[in-house]
Amino acid sequence: MSLLQMHYTSAPPGPDGSGFRFTAVSPGVPHSVLREAEQLVGYEPPRDAPARPSEAELAAFPEMFGFARLSDGSGLLSRTVYTGADYSGRWGNFHAHAVLVPAGEPLPGDLPPIALWGAAEWTDRSPEAGTPAPLVRLTPRLPAGLGGELARFAAELGPRLAAVLADLRRVTEDPAAPQVVLAESDARRVAHWLLLASGALPRDAARGLTFTTYTRRPQHARQQVVGVRPEDARAVTGQPHRYAVHDRSDTRADAPATDDLWALTAAAVWAAGADALFRRAQDLPGAEPFAVGPLATLALAEGVPVPAAAYAPAAAWATGHHHALGEEELETFLRAVCAEGRPGALAPDALAALLTALRDTVPLAVTAPITARLVEAAVRDPSLAPPPLPPGALPEPYRGRLTDGLGEAVRAGLGTPGTPLPRTAGLLRIAATLGIDHDDLLPGLADRLCRRIVDGAGAATGAGAGAVPELLDVLDESAPLRIHLLDLLEARAADHPAAVAAALRTVPLPRDGLGHRPHLRMCAAAGTPAPPAGNRTPALHALLRASGGSHLVTPLLLRTAVSLLWQDRAPTAEEASQLLGESGAEVHRSAGTWDDLVSAAVDAPADDRAAPTLAKQLLKYGRDAVGRAAYHDLALLAHVHTLEHADTDPSAPHGNLVERARSLSSQARPAAQERAAQALARLLLRADRPPRELQALAYSNDPTLIDAYAEAARSPVLTDFLTVPSRLADCYLAWNMHQGAGPVWNLTRRTLLEEVLRPAARKMPDDQLRLAAEHVGRYGAAHRDLFEEWARPAGGVKQLLRRFGGRRQDRTREPRWGDVEPPRDGGR
Repeated sequence: MSLLQMHYTSAPPGPDGSGFRFTAVSPGVPHSVLREAEQLVGYEPPRDAPARPSEAELAAFPEMFGFARLSDGSGLLSRTVYTGADYSGRWGNFHAHAVLVPAGEPLPGDLPPIALWGAAEWTDRSPEAGTPAPLVRLTPRLPAGLGGELARFAAELGPRLAAVLADLRRVTEDPAAPQVVLAESDARRVAHWLLLASGALPRDAARGLTFTTYTRRPQHARQQVVGVRPEDARAVTGQPHRYAVHDRSDTRADAPATDDLWALTAAAVWAAGADALFRRAQDLPGAEPFAVGPLATLALAEGVPVPAAAYAPAAAWATGHHHALGEEELETFLRAVCAEGRPGALAPDALAALLTALRDTVPLAVTAPITARLVEAAVRDPSLAPPPLPPGALPEPYRGRLTDGLGEAVRAGLGTPGTPLPRTAGLLRIAATLGIDHDDLLPGLADRLCRRIVDGAGAATGAGAGAVPELLDVLDESAPLRIHLLDLLEARAADHPAAVAAALRTVPLPRDGLGHRPHLRMCAAAGTPAPPAGNRTPALHALLRASGGSHLVTPLLLRTAVSLLWQDRAPTAEEASQLLGESGAEVHRSAGTWDDLVSAAVDAPADDRAAPTLAKQLLKYGRDAVGRAAYHDLALLAHVHTLEHADTDPSAPHGNLVERARSLSSQARPAAQERAAQALARLLLRADRPPRELQALAYSNDPTLIDAYAEAARSPVLTDFLTVPSRLADCYLAWNMHQGAGPVWNLTRRTLLEEVLRPAARKMPDDQLRLAAEHVGRYGAAHRDLFEEWARPAGGVKQLLRRFGGRRQDRTREPRWGDVEPPRDGGR
């Protein structure tokens, strides 16, 4: 690149005239540029400048160094110095040296214009040749030690620097923003301001910033930044819509303030002398112009105290671009953002989000500062959740410091009954990681968890559906706690299996982790709360297999299985009979299920045909274990078995069936009495009824037994049998016997004859009725005669003769039933 040169000064009279003019110009500079440049390079000395300065005074005149953008888009970089008082002009003579920067082209070295302040190529006089060649370079030559001087200057500026940087940001982003006016008694300080700004501003903004370090008339200046002496700033003061004036000499004015976070952060970086961070921050990924995050991140990693509000954007940037930092640098940054008590340090929720973003991509030792801070915060504040603590998450010295500082607080949290489940899980994790002794607290914690699981299963305050993951998280954190809890649940399962089974349906414990805890294993295997339909003994066998033990060795397992399967009712008589037969009475007595078997018998429905058999088994195998209250019911039920199997059971007692029923019924419950009465009635209504038992019934005059007999006689089963001639004859004979037994029997038999037997006889066909008469006649002709007379139809003698074949009824007297009885009943 070549930069066309221009020299402007006051020349003595000659062929080209006299006065101020361009005395030396590189070939190719357009006249329009010269006319426009002439308005920018003119110099007016300060108001208090001496009229005839000495050499020493001349060096103190302000240097006007500036960069302006011309109307054609090119840039004019110029330096104007005062050269003394002579004939040349009203304010003396000056010399301006300028270079033309083509539009769209950067300066050599891609430097910002202010960086060429003090460049070696600037001259104070025009070249003698008159036509200077274009410059191929401009060599920056800032004063030695300027870096340290700038840092000290920035520190002296305090909040003013942030305010100026904020205004400079506005003028680079908005063409209509107010011009920035810097009032300094020394123009070099204005250059220092600009050097600070160019170091902080993004590259493009710094390269395009127009400025002048000195002018007497700021209201006429076209540049974005205008340097003036304090007395000249008055011309633009009080016009904030046009000028942002910064005058350090005005001690009456308050220091300007800004809320521009980028400006505040950049000012803090300059004040710390860490200006090298600006360029590095701009080269980081995600570093948009004026982005706070990258700069604040590097500053915090270097120990620079940035504004409190810059911590959050720094963390946000680091979350997505942490790979751009070295591990040591990242760890230093993390220590800074989580330093407790430091203004701006991240809150625990923000730290947790940052830790989550860094997890699995950054070594645990690097994120240890955040982990330690979150652990400490979670222990101190019950509302905070502790972070994950994989192995290595807390290396020394973090681990030792936390162990010493948090031990008592962790133990207190674990020992408090009201500690929420998520916090309990976190405290267990912290205690295990830090090596805090808490074994003595585990039994109490396990007891609380056990009660929470069992007593509160499904409740809003207990281990409901929403609390299940939280509870399982607690158990995952401590193997010793799981052992304590499972042992307690095993004990509860032995005493209250239904409650434990219901709880395990809500809190499903892994069955393969239950160990040798047979009661708990059965509760876990119990499945849905609805018991299986039908016979449940196969399900009982499955539960006992799931227990992993033997109920013959450990009878209490049988009690647990029975409680799980028959919690809604007692076993049926059939099920109880099977259980008794499989395990024996002794096992049931040891298991405490004996009473369940007894209840199955005595509480069985009246139509349960297995109940009498079960009663007989119970009395056979465990008569001594049957309570007095249930014994009479069982004995009566066993007698029912005898009545129902009188002709098939060789071991059944014969004789005195009615009397035994009456005797046993006297102390049995009504249900058993009714069942025995019905069984006895059915037996006595059979054609092959035991001898003398009907007579015993008739003479017992027992209303219960006789009423049951009458009810059974009216049943559809018997009335169906009455269509058989032999059965009709049998009932006729039976209900005409024992007429003198007593009023109850007499009333009953007469009622049965009239209301049950006579309608059946009248419906019977004639041939069948004659057969019935023949059956009656086997016990004597008189019986037949009486039967025929009893069966006389409504039509009278003719109809009777027709039905019985015209037999002649020739009797000298009517036989009486009390005189003749069928041999079956022993009446003769």
